[in-house]
Amino acid sequence: MPTRAARLEAASTHWLRHTYTTHALAPGAPLEAVQQNAGHASLDTTTHYVTIEAARRMEATQVVWEAGKGD
Repeated sequence: MPTRAARLEAASTHWLRHTYTTHALAPGAPLEAVQQNAGHASLDTTTHYVTIEAARRMEATQVVWEAGKGD
């Protein structure tokens, strides 16, 4: 298993931009600011990440909801 340093060294620019965008939007950073920082030409590209985060939150909530039904 590669070390964290080796994984970071192997990271592509695309991966770093994706990671930044995902982590910036999750706590509510302004969409336009993230778009500009990520270098996205279109706000639609950045908005895609919001949709992904919403889907992940929905999945996590569903897991908790289903686990509680057995009580």
